[in-house]
Order: sequence, then C-alpha cells, then structure tokens
Amino acid sequence: MKLDTFLEKVRDERKRNADLPGSEWDVKNTPGDWVAIITHYVSAEVRRNGVVPETHEFQDKLIKAAAVIAAALESVDAMKDRGELQ
Repeated sequence: MKLDTFLEKVRDERKRNADLPGSEWDVKNTPGDWVAIITHYVSAEVRRNGVVPETHEFQDKLIKAAAVIAAALESVDAMKDRGELQ
C-alpha cells in the first residue's frame, strides 16, 4: 500500500470514528486508555497457533490503530492539562 493511500484511509477512519456517538468523550481518555485501545487493534491480527492473518484484515486493523493513534495525539493537550502527561 502506498503511503498516500494509507494516509487517506487513516484520515477516513479517523473521521468515521469522530462521527460515532460517544466520541465526544474520547478527550477524557487517559494515556493508558489510548494504549489499551491501540493494543487491541495491533494485536488482533497476529500469527498465532499457526494461523496466518488475512492481508485485508491485517491492513484494516493497522489502519484502525493508526486512526486511534491520531485521536490520542489530538488529546495530548487535554491529558497534559489534567496532569496525566508531563
């Protein structure tokens, strides 16, 4: 996948996430919350027990993780203001 395509897919996924009901509460997530969500996506499609992940599913989970990382980065100032980051 080309970088431009990847970034477009991440941007689309981030917009989709932001449009979901309840996303207004994302700003209250802690650094640990963000890491847990990211870990969920990046660990979902790994090879284990001899099962090889499907390419599309692997790419989809990485794109979702990247969109969550973008959301976490958007929340850095709020986490800093709450004293959760130095």
